[in-house]
This record gives sequence, structure tokens and C-alpha cells, in this order.
Amino acid sequence: MSAYEELLTRLKDIDLIRQIGSLLSWDQEVLMPPKAAPLRAEQLAWISKTAHERLTDARIGEILDEIESNDDMDEITSANIRLAREAFDRATKLPTEFVEEMAKHRSRALISWTEAREKDDFSIFRDDLEIAIGHARMKADFFGYDGLRYDALLDLYESGLTVERLDPLFSGLRENVAPLIKEVVERGEGPDLSWVTESTWSQKAQEELSQSVSEAIGFDFEAGRRDLSTHPFCGGPNPDDVRWTTRYSEEDPFGSLFGSMHETGHGTYEQGRPRDLDFQPAGKANGLGIHESQSRLWENQIGRSREFCEWSIPLWRKFFPENMDGVSAEQLWQAVNLVKPGLIRVDADEATYNLHIMIRYEIEKQLIAGEIDVDDLPDAWDEMYNEYLGIRAPNRTLGVLQDIHWSMGAIGYFPTYTLGNLYAAQLLESARNDLPEHDTQIREGDFFPLLKWMRDNVHSRGSVLEPAELIKEATGQDPSPDAFIRYLGSKVERLYGVSA
Repeated sequence: MSAYEELLTRLKDIDLIRQIGSLLSWDQEVLMPPKAAPLRAEQLAWISKTAHERLTDARIGEILDEIESNDDMDEITSANIRLAREAFDRATKLPTEFVEEMAKHRSRALISWTEAREKDDFSIFRDDLEIAIGHARMKADFFGYDGLRYDALLDLYESGLTVERLDPLFSGLRENVAPLIKEVVERGEGPDLSWVTESTWSQKAQEELSQSVSEAIGFDFEAGRRDLSTHPFCGGPNPDDVRWTTRYSEEDPFGSLFGSMHETGHGTYEQGRPRDLDFQPAGKANGLGIHESQSRLWENQIGRSREFCEWSIPLWRKFFPENMDGVSAEQLWQAVNLVKPGLIRVDADEATYNLHIMIRYEIEKQLIAGEIDVDDLPDAWDEMYNEYLGIRAPNRTLGVLQDIHWSMGAIGYFPTYTLGNLYAAQLLESARNDLPEHDTQIREGDFFPLLKWMRDNVHSRGSVLEPAELIKEATGQDPSPDAFIRYLGSKVERLYGVSA
């Protein structure tokens, strides 16, 4: 067995352990009985500890040293070595005991966050959040950083991401998008939504609509499933077993549909990964920004398009015959593109969404830097929402407790959502250049050409390239906010007759 073959064998064992862990995590959020929580924490801690021990085995370092001395490597081998080295170096900087403790804490924090959210009581989650922030600071210190401590956490989710790179990006979006929001809000004009607000939308019909749309887009339910959870997510161990969830409100049918389309985007990416690279680092999805580009593309740029509304209106009428009586595709399009500052990130319109991310980004920077205390966090959250969006949460559930991420220790994750928006616009702009019948295809419910374009240019490339390199390969240009600004400006002008 060659050194490279030995490395791949070892990496496969580690991947299999993590796949088992992903199933346990999915079960914890979807089906697990409450009394199982303590033992599940032990199980997940063992999974994390065992995978970490195998990854930090000195033999992997020796193999990498041997292979790296060979300059004659093909693209896939080079990517596998690069990614394995990155994972090994990171893992060897984290003590096994620390990894085990973080895994145990994530399970405890998920439970306390869920309870705090249900009871609208931040104090229930307060201590676990403080521990999570402490873990994040320690993790950053173990990894090391050149600039800010927060940079080490950002880099975990998007290679090379730093505060220095993000600050001007958010500033640029504010300069171009904020004027649009301000003018739309000041005009006070909006579509008549009485047909939405004065109706009750049955959960069963929402489930049927979500299922139908997900199937039409191309999600393979022979290799996946849809379920209910407190916070929508996409998980599962491998492309043959991809699991996504959504949630329902009988007062608002849009949250479940677009949440389903969002997770379907994640799911189709997972199902489209290169199967000849199973268990290899190069075969994995390429970072969270790229992953988010696929979910935001289907949720917003396709799902909220005029053409998609024309295709989907018969489905709405089929599943909600009384509610949709007399409602046109134009009315549906206007309703799903309402520009209005709101409290909930996952329900935010495209124009305001990045401001939700910016708030979390600013808060995380301050938390990691020690510039804000956990006890002050709920009020600081409300103040930022008032400053940036002109609204204030009436309770903690709709405020600081709305996201699951901090309970999972995912600090530094939120900015990838904004990167996903920018990448999605840039990818779709290129896809449309290659697909001259795109609008007609979406209007007729033929989503295969667009999905195939993403399969060919994004999904099948796995993590062979760095994220920025993949975007440049797929679009011919470096990552930029320009396509997103063009896309959003054009849509808002069509809807409201205003421009920045």
C-alpha cells in the first residue's frame, strides 16, 4: 500500500465516524425523546473524541510529510493533500479533552437553547452561551491568528475570510442596498396582503406544497427525506442519505415554502457531489459560502422570481383552493417579494437580509473581543435592530434567541450567508448567459437545465479548488458583490419603481 493509499484509508475511517455522528445529531434535533439528551451528549462526545484522535495520529503527519515532497501530483491528489494537511494542522492544535468537552457542551446547549426559546427566557440559555463563547475564544487561541481573534473563527467556515475583508463588503452593501430599503419604506407603498393575513394555511397543505416543489427542483427523495424541526437545516451522512427539515406556521405559508426551497438547495448540492471522490476531502462540499449560494439561489433568485410564481400558482391553487381563489401570479410575486424590515432573519426579504447578518457579525466581533458581556447581549441585540432596521423585538424568542447557531458553537458562521447571496447572484448571472431559454424554462417548471449547470460547474467540483477559485472558474470573474447589487436593484425597481 502506497503512502497516499494509506492516507485515503485513514481518512475514510474518520469520515465514516463523522457520518455516524451526523445521524445522531439529526436524530437529536428531529426525533430523539427528551430523556435521551444526557446519553446522547456522551455518544456525540465519544464520536468527536474518536474522530479527533484518529485525525491527530502522528502517522497522518508522517504520511503527509512524505507525500508533500512529491511535486508530481494531479489536481485531485493535490487537493486531497492540501485539505488533509489543513485539517491535520488544525486538529493537532486542539487538545482531545477540549474537543470532547465542546461536543458535550453542544448537546447541553442545544437543549437549553430550545427550552429558552420555547419559554422566552434568556436566562435558561445564558450560562451555556457564556461557555460557548469561552470555547470559541479558546479555539481561536489554539489555532492562532495574525490579526484579530475573530479572524481565526471566520477562517473555519470560509478559507481566508477575515474582518479586514468583511468590513468593506458589508459597508459596500449598506451603501448600495440601504438607499433602496429607505426609499421603499418611506413611500409606504406595498401590495395588498389581506389574502395572506386573513387566511389560515393548513400545515398538511404546506407540507404537500413543499414536497411538490422540492421534487420539481430535483431533490431525490429516494436518497433523502423531509422532516419537521425547530430550526430548518440540512444534514445527513452522504449523498445517498440527505435529510432536510422545515417548520410551519398556519398564519404564514411563505416561511415553510421558502425554508423548504432553501434546504432543498443545500440538499441538491449534497446529492450532486462527485461520487468517485466519496470519503475524500476533495469530494466534500466547498465551504459554507458556496453551500449557501446553492440554497439562496433556489430560495430567492429562483423561488421569488416572476417566472417561478407563474409556474407555481397552479400548485398553490391545488393545495389551497379557497385561499387562492382569485389570486394571480402577479399578486403572488408581489407578496413574496415584500420589502419590509422584520425581526426574523430566516423570513427576511432579500433587501434586508444582509442587515440581519451584519447585526450578528458585529455582535460576534464584540463578544469574541470581550467588548460586550453575555448579560448585556439581549439588549445590545435589540438596540442594533432598532438602529439598522428601525424595529425592536417584543420578546427574547423573536430577538436574541431566534438562531440555533450559537448553541452549536458556530461563531464566525453567519457571514457565510452574505457570501452565499453574493456567490448565488454571480453564478446565476453566468448560468443565464449559458442558458438563453432560462426564463421560459423556469416559467414552465423545467428546472433541470439550471440544476445541471450547477452540477457541472459547482457540485461536481467538490472542494478541488478554493472557494474563490471555484467562483472564478465557474463565472470567469473573481467574487464580487456587483452581480447581487445589479440583481436586487433590478427587482426592486420592477416591484416598486424605485432605484438607488
